[in-house]
Amino acid sequence: MDPKTDNLDQSAFPRELESFFQHFFHDIPARLWAKDSKGRYVFVNSRVVEEVGVERDRWIGATDEELFPNVGHVYWRKDQQVLSSGEPLVSTDQVEKQKYLFVLRFPLDIDGQPHVAALGVETTPHITALIGIFHLQEQLVRNERMRAIGEMASGLAHDLSNSLSAANLRLRTLRNKAGEELISEVDAVLRSIDTASQRVQNLREYVTSRREENLALVDPEELIGAAIEMVDFLIQKTPTVNGGKILIVRKSAASLPRISAFPNQLRHVIANLLVNARDAMPDGGDLVIETRATDQHLEIEVSDEGSGIPQELLDKIFEPFFSTKATGNGLGLSMARDVLARMEGEIRARNRAPHGAAFTLIIPLRTKSA
Repeated sequence: MDPKTDNLDQSAFPRELESFFQHFFHDIPARLWAKDSKGRYVFVNSRVVEEVGVERDRWIGATDEELFPNVGHVYWRKDQQVLSSGEPLVSTDQVEKQKYLFVLRFPLDIDGQPHVAALGVETTPHITALIGIFHLQEQLVRNERMRAIGEMASGLAHDLSNSLSAANLRLRTLRNKAGEELISEVDAVLRSIDTASQRVQNLREYVTSRREENLALVDPEELIGAAIEMVDFLIQKTPTVNGGKILIVRKSAASLPRISAFPNQLRHVIANLLVNARDAMPDGGDLVIETRATDQHLEIEVSDEGSGIPQELLDKIFEPFFSTKATGNGLGLSMARDVLARMEGEIRARNRAPHGAAFTLIIPLRTKSA
């Protein structure tokens, strides 16, 4: 035993520490909370109360599903993983449209009962922008994969349908020539073919219905604004790799007609073009997004002041998995072409003088929504 502490009153330390930690946990500039094994909150600190805007009395004893009906099950699933494994879990949780938390969840034993505690720290604006881009890229890849799977399934269903139709015709011809003893057997085979044909048709209808969101009439200016908001911090508020600055310049006609589009997918297309343009300007410059309308089309053009696209690659950049970036997946422009094609439009690429590249989305004007 240390002679310096022999005569100290050890009982004073728990009281002092209790007060210290009570203030520490409540005033720490991070969200801190704990739940029991049924997902009920047993503790939230002041930061949680202030940031979420829910009174402290409503937290204690409540579950995430009661407090946040739309997303509570997502949080609870992560808590269950910690409770079942007994191991900490690090995740990035989206708590608002443009706000993320780095969350460390860890098991906690309180009076012999299993609990899960968590420490959540808000990400910086730069990290938030990067997370948003990551989710955007994930969505683009997911859309392209679903499109490819849909096309493959649709093609397979078409080939099977043709084969089954040919077999059906041949069997009916054979039935007319068959004797009584074979007619019942041929009928049984025909019934099986009819069942298979119906299932193939159901598959084709399912693939068609699942491939895309519904067309809707949208304001192109609002759609472009939403796309810019998704990537604004990364493009305008974050220096380029060479320390340059990029300014997004919007040019639009005085009055633009509404367009019939897949809103979410077209927004992702525009956002992806903006990110590509940023990557093409390591020294910075103006990134121009211009909208113009004719009697038949609306055009949205994204142009940069980068080095442009090698002439021999202009015809290849829209091919799936073709990329000029070391870290690219080659699906963004392929997906863009597919989205525009399903809107009966197109996307074109060209080099600008004296330098830079421009991508133009050409969208037909129509008044109907599907």
